[in-house]
Amino acid sequence: MELSEAIVLRIKQLLKEKNMKTYDLSIKSGVPRSTISLFLSRETKTIRLENLLYICEGFDMELKDFFDDKVFKNVEAKNWLKNPEE
Repeated sequence: MELSEAIVLRIKQLLKEKNMKTYDLSIKSGVPRSTISLFLSRETKTIRLENLLYICEGFDMELKDFFDDKVFKNVEAKNWLKNPEE
């Protein structure tokens, strides 16, 4: 699974667990609702690390706890240019 897909799944999982909507997350995190919605709908495939940190704060959790989930076990970075000599 691609990393950005895993992040989307994790955010959706946390929204459901905490019975929150994207509007609630936007208010608690300070990240614009449009930014969250564009990422969750996959219209944009990147999220700034700062925004992810604020989202974690909106969920009352640390960044390390966000990534401490089984969804991140086998993630990969697709479309990443790797050095062919490695």
